[in-house]
Amino acid sequence: MKAYVYTAPFTIELQERELPVPGKGEVRLKMKAVSICGSDTGGFKGTSAMRIAPLVMGHEFAGIVDEVGEGVDPSQKGLRVAVYPNIACGECPDCKAGLPNICDHRYIPGTTMPAGGRDGAYAEYVVIPAENLIPLPDSISFEEASMFEPASVGLRGAKMMGDIKDKTVAVFGAGPIGLLTLQSAKILGAAKVIVIDIVDDRLKLAMKCGADYVINSQEEDVVSKVKELTDGLGVYAAADAVGIAVSLNACIKMTRNGGTVSMIGMAMAKIDGFEYKDCVAREIKLAGSYCYVDELWEIKDLLAQGRYDFKSMITSVVPLNQIGRKMAELTSGNSKDIKVILTD
Repeated sequence: MKAYVYTAPFTIELQERELPVPGKGEVRLKMKAVSICGSDTGGFKGTSAMRIAPLVMGHEFAGIVDEVGEGVDPSQKGLRVAVYPNIACGECPDCKAGLPNICDHRYIPGTTMPAGGRDGAYAEYVVIPAENLIPLPDSISFEEASMFEPASVGLRGAKMMGDIKDKTVAVFGAGPIGLLTLQSAKILGAAKVIVIDIVDDRLKLAMKCGADYVINSQEEDVVSKVKELTDGLGVYAAADAVGIAVSLNACIKMTRNGGTVSMIGMAMAKIDGFEYKDCVAREIKLAGSYCYVDELWEIKDLLAQGRYDFKSMITSVVPLNQIGRKMAELTSGNSKDIKVILTD
């Protein structure tokens, strides 16, 4: 089979690999659509500790069950599926506490985890556990299904803001995760959502995705504008979908006393200049949000109900053999793409 292998910074090579054979409890998928994640672009640049070469990246994907391993119902062959890519151990205290997203022994296809590396979906075929399959209704395309994973990150991040029903909240960042957090906040009942970014095109898309107000943080004082929009109180809660000092501090300052900031973005491993005292003195609650637990199944149902708009976010659909070109574009700093989907 053909596999597109990250071998060094800014280098993805086409390699011929043996067709993988599913083991006990596993299935082999014929890849139909895989979405490029921002973390993959970090890996492509050589700046991600979770992408160690050589590696076939790609963890946001959907496909058709091509073969089944021992113990798997043969009737699953031919199923159209999305994939829950967090392969946890199921036995550690975190897993038993219902938090497989922070299991120290988990694998994620297309990444290098403490438990080791596992090839992902930038290839013609990929093997995964059968229990990680999410069957798709015919109404959901493979391209949309490849976005279940990032949408689940956004949904969990929105949940971490607390009970936001009928409340005004803010999302800092209008990239893919920010836009999906925005949509999730609306689904959870937020009365109004304010979205902040520095790119006008992304803010326009945020309005299309349901934002009530948008703010370009390079053109306006974000905190003052948010206070103006909330009668001086600040938002009930905010989500930082960027993960740098500017975004985190702004979220803290724009949130009302006693409010919550959901920390989703991880642009920086460490943040210098974190305004700790302001956070403590106003009892702002910081809630880390990482990956997802069972949100992918919720996404399937919500998308089938028409509650999410993925199609507006998909800005490029190209064959998998264009991965090198699209990675170079996405890391150039000049791309206007929001979500790139690679297809078979």
